[in-house]
Amino acid sequence: MKTKVFLTGFLTAFLVIIFSCTPSMKESQQAVKIENTLKSVSFWIDTIAVDPSELLASLERVNEAIDEIGYPDAGYKLWQIQGDTITEFKFMLEGYWPDQAIYDSIHNHVLYIEAWDPDTALWNKLDMVLYHRFLRIK
Repeated sequence: MKTKVFLTGFLTAFLVIIFSCTPSMKESQQAVKIENTLKSVSFWIDTIAVDPSELLASLERVNEAIDEIGYPDAGYKLWQIQGDTITEFKFMLEGYWPDQAIYDSIHNHVLYIEAWDPDTALWNKLDMVLYHRFLRIK
């Protein structure tokens, strides 16, 4: 009887140790990275000296919404244009997207639209003068 209790206790302790030391399936699965094959680029003129940190905060909210939609590798990066050759442009906004269909679904998603809403007036202070989309050649 003592042997049976001992073996049961030993087996239980052994199983607890094994399962506590084994990573769960959720932890061992890595996020699937989606390759971005579409890029959007827009150039903006700033005639009233908008604070770049306000634009960056706006984009961080939009990028968080894109993450929530399910595309953490997509989103925007803001660049301040410097140099002697291009004086009229102030900012370049770069967007990264898996493909055209996902670009369309993100831009039509309610979370994306709501993320832009609070900052519409801020972005309207700038003049977008160029917008292009690029498809990566494989």
